[in-house]
Amino acid sequence: MQFTLRFAALSALISLVTSLSFPVYFNGPYPHPPGPTFDRAVSKLYFHQISQRGSVLVFLGDSILTKGVDEAAFEEQTGLRTFKLDIPGSSSALWYLVLKSNLVPSDPPPRYLVVLFRATMLTAPAFRVTGPYFGLIDKFAGRKDELLLERAYLAQSSPLQTALEMYFPLYTYRAEVRESLDAGLRHTLPGLLDCASACADDAMAYALGEVQPDILATFIIQAEQDLYAPEQLDFAAQVERSFLPEMVRLAQSRGIQLIFVRTPTRIFPNIGSEPDGLETYMKDLTGYLAERDIPLLDLGWVAGIGSEHFTDPHHMSPEGKEIFTAILVDAMKDLLK
Repeated sequence: MQFTLRFAALSALISLVTSLSFPVYFNGPYPHPPGPTFDRAVSKLYFHQISQRGSVLVFLGDSILTKGVDEAAFEEQTGLRTFKLDIPGSSSALWYLVLKSNLVPSDPPPRYLVVLFRATMLTAPAFRVTGPYFGLIDKFAGRKDELLLERAYLAQSSPLQTALEMYFPLYTYRAEVRESLDAGLRHTLPGLLDCASACADDAMAYALGEVQPDILATFIIQAEQDLYAPEQLDFAAQVERSFLPEMVRLAQSRGIQLIFVRTPTRIFPNIGSEPDGLETYMKDLTGYLAERDIPLLDLGWVAGIGSEHFTDPHHMSPEGKEIFTAILVDAMKDLLK
């Protein structure tokens, strides 16, 4: 009984100390507003590049775009000045931010914006917005982007999580604390051996850099499972909670023709092994976009691209990239007249 009381008293004391010290140490308010805090700077990197180049068509996507579309070949075959805006690790939240802050303000804006996606990415607002992906979001997010906060973060939190975020600093600053602890573990011992922080980070990157292809494939598939959850496959329930309606509104406000392209992957060995509900989801998405005069090219399973054209479940080989670029040009030629 005495031990329990002492433990409870110690826990209360720790909570009180952190409640007073963490907001001061991390220069944050108390109670803390729910959701992450973004810095004031909003990157205009692509705004300047697109404006200077006068790009007529802009591709937007993640590393599948990097590995899947040959920008120079596409430009040569279509005759359109093309800009490939490929951001590894990006998702619909980041695409919305880049569209809002970099594409819509460009002068002149691109005539076409071609977004490459897979599965339910367009209606999964919380996909790739935390952990290692948060830095990308923060780079293009404004301090008071209420839509981003609500749909990517707050809508995913329970009332208990929201309360902890506001009033329990040990929970509020958990990511910062974990990062500090990780950095300390990585740097302390190497520092005693005359290896500074940069030296220790380089050594860690070298040691973990070579991942076996089968292990990498497993990581990729595990990370994607959220996109195929039953609730994500319910298009009608998800669309108004996503960034898709605002992406459509932003593009149409500047006369930018959106074109969505579902890309091939080899996460599933054949079309028959895809999750139940994905086919219905794609039909619903296609209908939603068609009502808004936005074409969707479903190239998820296309003749000419097989498993031999991939280096992992997502990314195409150089040969696959060449073949898919030609397929994409042919699929889009009527839309670009």
